[in-house]
Amino acid sequence: MQSMIDVIRFGLLCAIWLVALIQIIAGEQAIALSDVGVIMFVIFGLLTVPKMRRDSLIILLLLGFVAWLLLDHIPTSDEWFEAGRRVLIFAALLPTMILVRATAETMPSVHKTQQALATLPPEASSGGLQMAGHVFGGVINTGAFAMLSAALPPNSDLRRRRMAAEAALRGMVSSCVWSPFFVAFAIGQIFVPVAQSWIAIALGLVTAIIFALITVPLFSQQFSFAQLRMSLACLQPVSMRLLVVLVTVIVAAVMFNLTALSTVVIVMPCLVAIQFVRHRANIPAIMKQTRHAMTNIGDDIIIITVAMVVGFFATQTNVLQILVTSIYVGVIPGWFALIATPTLMMLASVVGVHPVITSTALLAIFSRGGADVQPALLMQSHLIGWGAGTMASVASLSVITCASLYNVSSRDLVLGSNLLTAFCYAFGGGIVLALVNMFL
Repeated sequence: MQSMIDVIRFGLLCAIWLVALIQIIAGEQAIALSDVGVIMFVIFGLLTVPKMRRDSLIILLLLGFVAWLLLDHIPTSDEWFEAGRRVLIFAALLPTMILVRATAETMPSVHKTQQALATLPPEASSGGLQMAGHVFGGVINTGAFAMLSAALPPNSDLRRRRMAAEAALRGMVSSCVWSPFFVAFAIGQIFVPVAQSWIAIALGLVTAIIFALITVPLFSQQFSFAQLRMSLACLQPVSMRLLVVLVTVIVAAVMFNLTALSTVVIVMPCLVAIQFVRHRANIPAIMKQTRHAMTNIGDDIIIITVAMVVGFFATQTNVLQILVTSIYVGVIPGWFALIATPTLMMLASVVGVHPVITSTALLAIFSRGGADVQPALLMQSHLIGWGAGTMASVASLSVITCASLYNVSSRDLVLGSNLLTAFCYAFGGGIVLALVNMFL
């Protein structure tokens, strides 16, 4: 019975993925088809909820409570369908990234990088894994952990496995500040103008460099620039391909005036198709891996889409504005918005509140004139908060995946050195952005 349900869920998810693609291309001309996609997603959700993890169910309950606080009326059927059409694309993003990850795992250049990382001496491996996690994570997100954990020697003791896991996690989450391939960027573009969000990506490159310059020497034993060059050399086989992917997505988004999310969902399958033509023998393995992974991502799809539905309804009411004006009258100071956004996102994550909840609420309050802040800086503070939050939460998919692949405890991974790192990253990043905002 369960196997039959899994087959139905997989079929529905593939159909939703296709509908989302058509919706991007056809726009309002595909409203009727989009509504069918919304209905299919509801069915997919109903079949998924009974097998969701306990922590995922807790997050759903929190989202329900937030919705109860924010909504001033029960949405009509038309409002439900409008919200569903807005967030349907999120159900297509995760399968797209799974397909990309499965394809990357078959690429010879990726295997060369894995082999190079495996030969790094222990004193250089932390910096190497962090840099590799950053580069891979910027394109395939949590898929970076699967690739990097394969490069760890099988006889590694607990200390080295934990050090490697912490380094890979720091690298992956810190790529969130410049990468359009994260859900965080798609959420930010709902509240920040598209042009400003791309400016935020340029700012994110500076943020990522500063973060790496501070943390790589801090966590690498006997750090030297020779070790850093050795670590960067491991990334040479994949660097050009990842650069091509990133440039292709950005150029397509600018040329066709699309959001980053829409561009990723359209462009990445096209790039995968090119790989299919070049390496046809890998197609069966890629499709098998993609199907297997798609049957296990129900929790994440449900949480992200439900959170975005709540966020959509929250922006349609005045509840948040009324709540803020009861505490502070007038335009909120920009420095407060830029410091509070990443810091509150990180602190809430520590107690299990997913960043998608806090970011949606904070962006709804501070964006569109709610705070005296430059939109690109607000977007960047949101991205910093997302990275810091996912680094420091036992409920984070990033932490759970990383801990599992490196065979370490999620609690140890969160409550170790990365906890203080995440707080300093969020609070310090907010202060720097607040200083920049003062001169704009």
